[in-house]
Amino acid sequence: MKRFISVSLGLLTLVALFATLGTAATDRGKLVNPRKAITPTSSLGGNNDYGDQNYGTTITECPQAGLSGKDREHPLDRRQKDKVEQLSEGGDDVRANTDYSCFPQNETSIAINPRVQRNLLSSQNDYRTLSRQGFNASTDNGNSFYSAELVPLSVPNGDILDASGDPVSVFDRAGIGYEAAINFNRTDDENAITVQRSTNGGFTWTRPCVPIRTAPAPSEQGRCGGVGDPRQPGDGVVTYFDDPDGVNGGATAPPFDDKEWIATGPRPFTASATDDPRKRIDPVCFTPFSRTATACDPDVVGVDRLYVTWTRFADDPSAQFEFTAQILLSYSDDQARSWSPPRIISASAPFCANAPFPGRCDLNQFSVPTVHPTTGLLGVAFENFNTPGENQYLFVRSRDGGTTIEGPFVITPVFDINYPLSGVDRIDCSQRGQQRFRSVLTNTCFRVNSGGNTVVDKRGGAFADDFYLVMSDNRNGTFGSSNTDVFFFKSTDGGQTWIGPTRVNNDRSDLGTADRDSGTPGNFGNDQWFPWMDISAKGVIAVGFHDRRLDTDSTRGEWPMSRAAPNGRPGNYLAWFWGAGCKIKSTTLVTPSSTSIPAGAKDCLAPGATIQPQVTAPQDPGSGPVQGQGAAFLGPFANSVISDVPHNLDYSFRAGIFMGDYNNVAYPNVPGDGDHGHGHDHGDDDDDGDQGHNGGHGGKKAVGFWTDSRNGRGSGNPTNPETYQPGRNPACEQADVFVDWFNPLSRHSSGKAAHNQEAFLVTPCPADAMHKTKGDDDDD
Repeated sequence: MKRFISVSLGLLTLVALFATLGTAATDRGKLVNPRKAITPTSSLGGNNDYGDQNYGTTITECPQAGLSGKDREHPLDRRQKDKVEQLSEGGDDVRANTDYSCFPQNETSIAINPRVQRNLLSSQNDYRTLSRQGFNASTDNGNSFYSAELVPLSVPNGDILDASGDPVSVFDRAGIGYEAAINFNRTDDENAITVQRSTNGGFTWTRPCVPIRTAPAPSEQGRCGGVGDPRQPGDGVVTYFDDPDGVNGGATAPPFDDKEWIATGPRPFTASATDDPRKRIDPVCFTPFSRTATACDPDVVGVDRLYVTWTRFADDPSAQFEFTAQILLSYSDDQARSWSPPRIISASAPFCANAPFPGRCDLNQFSVPTVHPTTGLLGVAFENFNTPGENQYLFVRSRDGGTTIEGPFVITPVFDINYPLSGVDRIDCSQRGQQRFRSVLTNTCFRVNSGGNTVVDKRGGAFADDFYLVMSDNRNGTFGSSNTDVFFFKSTDGGQTWIGPTRVNNDRSDLGTADRDSGTPGNFGNDQWFPWMDISAKGVIAVGFHDRRLDTDSTRGEWPMSRAAPNGRPGNYLAWFWGAGCKIKSTTLVTPSSTSIPAGAKDCLAPGATIQPQVTAPQDPGSGPVQGQGAAFLGPFANSVISDVPHNLDYSFRAGIFMGDYNNVAYPNVPGDGDHGHGHDHGDDDDDGDQGHNGGHGGKKAVGFWTDSRNGRGSGNPTNPETYQPGRNPACEQADVFVDWFNPLSRHSSGKAAHNQEAFLVTPCPADAMHKTKGDDDDD
């Protein structure tokens, strides 16, 4: 999640500027109107927007589907299970958050311990106490979880930062767990990025601390907290900004660091001709205040280097919009105890426009790093908004552990300026409480984006420089009727040259003769969004995403005005979590000078996929047909349903306006030997999902982790005053986080579009969930 700081002042100016230009109705969606100008605002916002304290206060019991088993708490229960809860208790989806608070969880991340592969670690935004970082640890392959909230960052004034967001879970190759997050206050602009550490599979955690000086600069002497605090000063603090005036959005507001991601991998091999080519670069540690390089304590040097990337929003009067959003990188060699000075990696390129400095790529978001588990090659993908029209996905890499950055290279244009916009095309969404200019989908009002992720192939040899990316956009829909799809791209030359697009979801998707930049209504296909990808040690790509294809004709909904014309259409409402997969069996080098795609590089590509050009000037694809439209771009990915029941995202959080910004899937992050609970491969190559020792799922299955509102219920709306429950998070509206294993290469959807899905369309808040004094039967 993200939030506005003083940058919001620049955004208000930006929106006002373009709003005064005026736009003919026939130009909606094209570059001459405010739609493009306000696109950068879709990458801002945050926990501050959707995490305030004005929650519903009368809820005492709520649906708890997905919690099962004898080894957990069993509260006394006076409520009657409604039809939806009865249906939701079937199947094998496991709810990872085990709280009974009736408050939401969203934005999911999951990792598998490579040393003990029955150990799963996951995290999510957790609103049971304000909005903190919730975590879930399992040592039985995700059949049950220990769930709690991480202890917040301590700061020099003795206080804590009261909120966090954008949680990420990861393991290093030694099995040490890490949780990364942004941290901030709601009453001022103090903010930080932290990384916490666990040595027991995610059950207990270190507490990060901002260092406190015990001697004047330039001394590096410091401490954490009170006298005698045993923590190393600065442990777990990637970045920290104090707020001198203590006012939210004040004149001295510092930059705000947002949307971080973390990856782990070995330090790369030295590149010097005079060094042993088998020798890796030496670990480097850093002092707590000046971040000066210093020798490491060998007792705390990690087996892997940790990399964190993020977006830094900063006021800049010289920038086009008077603020910048650049991608930064920091790394740690001592298990998150100390961190390198942040450096900008989004850099400059001739295809970045609209910046006052030549080619500066200074409007970005959604960075995700990935590290090869043997070579240490680092790659980072992110979305960039420095374009005259459609936005673009860019990629940078480093072969020396982050010291030298190569790129950026263009992956693909991103067709996301034609999403329906709250308050513009969708007045109903702004009336419901969604922020004006947020991108939404047809029929609903939760915010969406075109973010995705990149992964490096985990194999060596010819595969060692191969990268893959998934993302989603609305190139096959219009702002009058969205039809977002998931697209796959690949590179076989270390991220410099990309091939695609390949459509991953294999349902009908057909824009026909409609102009994607128009407001043309219609049924062009169903929405898929929030894709995430990982790759197995055998080269199987696993993708997870939200999908609406199984809801073909429903017309009822909690918010009728969002489903009625011109806002909505039948179907495309209830959501399921889907998986998709394809195996990369071979690879062949494709470079910028290649004129065709060799057979060895065609695995998992659509027939129409092409080598994407590395342009030398800003791209403007125009409003005509583009790659990714039509049957030629449908790829060979198998598709299957993962979640057991549908869920109604109008019940997710605050009248259905927020369900997070991403979901997750994972394989073990390095090849395993099968003896740690995740199964033997038996020497085969058929990816048949054989089961392994200790209840594992074989090396064939991936784990999906997603936000799911099956336990949410309607809290009414202003058009139904008798049922309307006011509040920023009305009682009964919630979302939980669910886990399930799946074989990406299976093709299965039967039985998931149950005939009784009608119950999920409008599900009232159970009357007996609300505490009432009458009838309590207190006989004492």
